[in-house]
Parts: sequence; structure tokens; C-alpha cells
Amino acid sequence: MQKQYNSIDINNDKDELVSLTALLVPLWRERWIILIITVAAMAFGLSWALLNAQYRSQGFFQFGGAIPMVLEQNSNKNKNKDKDKDKDQEPSPGIALSDFKRYAASYATSERFNDYVQDKKLSATEGVADLYSAFSSRAGISQIIEPVYPFTKLDAKVLMEQPKGSSNNVIGLRVNYTANTSLIAQQMVGLLGRYAMDSIVYLIYSDALRFKHDEIQTKITQLDSTIISRKIQMEEYGRKAADLRKIIAKNPDASGQGARQVLEVTENSAHYLPPTTLLTTTEVQASDANAAILKAKYEQQQNMLLLEYYDRVKSVLDSTKSGETVLRGLEPVKELVFKDKNLQDDVVKAVYNMITIDNQSAITLYLDKSRFIAGPTLPLHSTARPVLTLGVSMILGFLFSILLIFGREWWRKNQTQMLG
Repeated sequence: MQKQYNSIDINNDKDELVSLTALLVPLWRERWIILIITVAAMAFGLSWALLNAQYRSQGFFQFGGAIPMVLEQNSNKNKNKDKDKDKDQEPSPGIALSDFKRYAASYATSERFNDYVQDKKLSATEGVADLYSAFSSRAGISQIIEPVYPFTKLDAKVLMEQPKGSSNNVIGLRVNYTANTSLIAQQMVGLLGRYAMDSIVYLIYSDALRFKHDEIQTKITQLDSTIISRKIQMEEYGRKAADLRKIIAKNPDASGQGARQVLEVTENSAHYLPPTTLLTTTEVQASDANAAILKAKYEQQQNMLLLEYYDRVKSVLDSTKSGETVLRGLEPVKELVFKDKNLQDDVVKAVYNMITIDNQSAITLYLDKSRFIAGPTLPLHSTARPVLTLGVSMILGFLFSILLIFGREWWRKNQTQMLG
């Protein structure tokens, strides 16, 4: 019985040896095919990886202050409305979330990007065509241009509560882009950062000019009404003063005689005043009315100059789709408006200085302080992994060649039977 078992084991070993040999023989016979296919697969995989290699550049674009800029002519109004607030408190840096969503909705459109490219004559720039594809994709550029906040969710957990006097405005943009070459990736990140800021500036001035023209015209009309009403008051005060002088001339001792004093009745009381006192009061009121007229005329002249200036700025805005071009064109427009004006006049000089300050502040905020403070980086390594690609290609090529050889062997052995 034991001999029988030993005989069966020996036969099984022989069958396994024969089966293994049967498998290895065709592989050894076709070893050159295996080698050629494996090398070809490795060459193809490496070529494909290198041809499709991508370079990723990143950059951080910061906003240089509170955007949109608070104009000097509006600061006094804001202080009068908020008397209880600290007048020296600076606005929070960055862009309020509600405003940023409007700006992002503008620069995220392919139409706006096309306007910018055409205005800056960037159509022939290498890499711009791929940006069009990014804008028209389903995800858009929301993953390419991302807002940066001073406090993340993790920061909120660590800090427990937000520091006083701070806000969670958008303080900058994180821009990242992947391209076929490292130089194109770097250039496109820089272009996208400038484009986003340019779109924000263009929208800010579009909004400002949309309301500024009507606001100034309304203000001029209001001042004109104020001047007319004050002039009417001046005439009334003049007639009243003339009558009082006649009364004083007829009654030189009226101020010392209580029975002859003029009666003045108010809502709450009635009392007697000497004509000389009434005359003095009337002259003071006339003086106040005259001062109000002079002030209204002063403001009216200022607003007339501002209206002329903003009309010309509007023409610049209509002629371009670039916010930077609008900003750079403000100073030439100002010089053109005041070319024939007398800068020695206080009214003209005040408006000239106000516009100059606003223009310089806008250029500093939007073009100088708002800039890349990190990047755009020049990537040194691509997304391709040559060693990993060669390893995977070698394994796949080797397995494919083995399957091919076994398939051919199976076909040879079963060809006659299948055809018969």
C-alpha cells in the first residue's frame, strides 16, 4: 500500500514538472518577442509620459488695502452719519465677501476674459488659447483662482473667537495653473492675477461712473434750489431791515419806551424787542443767508468741474475694457479738463487737488500695493514620473507578451480541431 502511494506522488511530481516545462518552453522559444514587446511598451510609456508632462505654477496675489477705495469727498459724509464710531478707525483690508462675489462673477466669464485679451492684444501669446478652454469648462476657473481669507475654519477652531476689530474679508487670491512647459505655467499665473485685479478695477469704476454722473447732476440741481431759496430769504431780510430802519428813524427813542416796542410772537411765547435789536437780528440772518449762498455757489462750481471730469472719464471707460487702462488714463483726462482753468482760483485748485489725491491713491492701491507677494513660481519638476512609468510599462509589456505567446500556442494546438 505504501508503495502505491509513493508511486502516485512520483507520478504527480512528474506531471507538474512536465506542465511547468510545457509552459516555459514556448516562452523561452519566443523570448525575443517578449523582449521586443516589453522594450517597446517601456519606450511608448516613457514617451507618452514625457509628451504629456505638466508643470504646475502657483502664486499669491494680495489686495493692498480696503477695496473699493473710499474716496476723500465721501469721507466727511460717512463721519457725519456715524458719529458714535471711531473716526480714526481704518476700514478693514481686503474685499467684503458680498462685493467679492460680484467681482468673481465678472472675471470668471469667458466674455470678460476675451475682452481683456483683445484689449491687451494677447491673442498670439502662447498659452492663452488653453486658458479659453479653462474658462469654458464646467468647473470654470474657480479651482484656478481661489479667494484667500485671513481666518480659515481651522483658525476659527484654534482661536475660539475672532479678534476684535478684524473681519474675514477676502485679502488675496491663490492662483495656480498647469501647462505643458514651466515658463508658460508661470506666465499664465501672472496673467491671471493681473487679469482678476484688472476686472475688479474695471467693475469698480463702471459702478462708480454709473452713479456718479447722476449724483453730481442731482447735487448741482439741489444747490441751485438752495441758492434760489436763500436769495428769496435775502430779499425778505432786506425788506424787513428797510422797514425797521424806517421805524427807528420815526421813533428814535423807541428802544427806551417799552409801550412802543415792536411785538414779536413765537409758537411758545410772546415778548417785546426793541427795533434796533430786531434790525441787528435781521442783519445777522441776512449775513447767514449770504454765507449759505456763497457756500452753495462754491460747492456748485466744484460739482460742475467734477461733472466735466467724470464725463471725460466715462468716455475713457467706454473706449476700453481694461481697468488698468482706465486708471492710467485718469491723469491725462484731469490735465485735459484743467488745461484752460485758472489753477490760482481756490475752487479750481481744491477740485484739482482732490482728483489728484484720488487718482494717486487708486493707482497705489490697485496697481502698486495689490500685487504678487509670492510667485508666480517657476516649476522645476513636471508631473511625469519616469521611473514609475518605466516600471509600470515594463510589467504591462511583459504580461501582454506572455498572453500573446500563450494565445498563439493555444491557437496552434486547437486550430485543426476548430476548423475541422
